[in-house]
Amino acid sequence: MLSEDTGTQGKHNFELEVGYAWSRQAGDRNVLLQPQLSWGASTTLDLIVQPSWIIDQAGDASERGFGDTNLDAKWRFYGSAPWSLAIRAGLSAPTARDDLGLRHDRLSPHAILVATGDFTPFTLDANVGYGRAPADASQRGDLYHFSAAITVESAQHLFLILDTSVDSNPDRTDKSFAAVSLLGVIYTVRPGLDVDAGFRGRLNATGPAQQWLLGITFRGAP
Repeated sequence: MLSEDTGTQGKHNFELEVGYAWSRQAGDRNVLLQPQLSWGASTTLDLIVQPSWIIDQAGDASERGFGDTNLDAKWRFYGSAPWSLAIRAGLSAPTARDDLGLRHDRLSPHAILVATGDFTPFTLDANVGYGRAPADASQRGDLYHFSAAITVESAQHLFLILDTSVDSNPDRTDKSFAAVSLLGVIYTVRPGLDVDAGFRGRLNATGPAQQWLLGITFRGAP
């Protein structure tokens, strides 16, 4: 998913998402494995940890290893049907090797304001985000994110998603934004267990030409 929603797990409940993405651009290939564990500290507050594993293949060269780790909290601070508002904020910690993520002496803060509208069987999500990345002569420090998604529910176990985002280009020399769109499907195998798949493609010349996504989500209670 490109867009966050305002949903939280509920007090002491947890959710484990395991996401896999495969992309290619100009002959280079990239694999990203990014599990996310969310735990409900209260009915409206989740604590989230999201590590990553990266494989980069550029021609005959290949690099692999841990990527950076997101340490976040999500707080749903408003709810009045059909709308709710939340904020997800935290830090990207430099757990990767220098050539696969942040420098080891840097942290990167980020925050996303989230709005969700529940108009069953349709759900709308809108995000506005900002991140501060370590900058240098070639990289931007201020990064912005805008996204919107619509989800259509069918028979309470099948969900179709159309998601679009526009993000700042980290390359300071390129003034264009990275615009991408995602078409996905989520299937509820049983209560508390979902599987999903999707395809993400770019809407302009910036960003990966194509990206395939697979995931599985498990929710539970103590």
